[in-house]
Amino acid sequence: MRLQKGQSMVEYVIVCSALVSSLFWGVNAECDNGGGGRTKCISKLLTVMHDNYDGYSSSISAIQKYGAFAASGTPVTGGGGPGTVGGGGAGGGGAGGGGLNPDGLTEINQVTSDDGFAVYGELLPNGSVVDSNGNIVGFYSDTDNTFTDNNGNNISAISNNVVLDEAGNVLHLRAVTTCPSTTSNSPKPVYSWAYVSKSSDKVFNSLNKQELDIGSLCTEPSYKVVKNGQPQAGRILNSEYFAAIFAADVSSSPLAATGEVVYWADLGICSVMVSGWDSDVNLLGTDAGIYLEKLTIFNDPGRNLGEIDKTDYFNQTAIYGAPLAPNDCPTENIISQLAP
Repeated sequence: MRLQKGQSMVEYVIVCSALVSSLFWGVNAECDNGGGGRTKCISKLLTVMHDNYDGYSSSISAIQKYGAFAASGTPVTGGGGPGTVGGGGAGGGGAGGGGLNPDGLTEINQVTSDDGFAVYGELLPNGSVVDSNGNIVGFYSDTDNTFTDNNGNNISAISNNVVLDEAGNVLHLRAVTTCPSTTSNSPKPVYSWAYVSKSSDKVFNSLNKQELDIGSLCTEPSYKVVKNGQPQAGRILNSEYFAAIFAADVSSSPLAATGEVVYWADLGICSVMVSGWDSDVNLLGTDAGIYLEKLTIFNDPGRNLGEIDKTDYFNQTAIYGAPLAPNDCPTENIISQLAP
């Protein structure tokens, strides 16, 4: 049997990230603060998905609901009140919390194909992957990111923590913002981050998954960011990037964005640049000179924070119904050689 290596380190990093982000929460709430290759694959993929949606919507529905996979998952609400997890119920104190939490959210580690469409099962701490009935179907190695099934087939795969609602629906992190929800990509204030149950419509905070009262505010989809293929901690909402996404409460004032989302039309890239990234560009120069200055900054790893996670964006828009953005990039900031 192949055992997974480094699982405890992954969990350590996740916990540390949550703690550090929560420490910055109060500060964040009060701040004021080349090449010509065109990568249009996401648009093409979305078109194919929409054109063929009816043909395989039933197979995709299997990806949307993982209720049985949560059999050994960890219910993450608790601490009194409606979200409290009971003491085990009938059968008494089973491992992993006894399945889905009927009063709140459950979090599991899941192994999927690189694009997220094929779900192989739930990842256990020892590296084994189990199906909906708890049967071992293979093993996952985070050393080379491969899933080896019981027949010995090695498949490129990834593992991710996923949050499930009371019925086992996979939830994506949303921004708590003003109403009404619109399809505009103009910046909107963010007051918190939350998960919204598809089963009960209850709202849960992003820090410890407790129920969250957002009052008259609404929630909107947010998107992941990657840099050099590695996931980053923050999220995109419209034209802005927010680094701190762990919050227990709703802030009384809007959170400060730490980055700007920019679509580079000539590159076909939806990037995240640090706030104020182009403040030192000489705007008195020629259009060509301005563009080249901005392109130089784009290639600066200190000011380029990454780009939108296309798999996450595709998953949320094509499968979960989030609105499509022009150029597949939720921003009003567009840069090209014709309009720098």
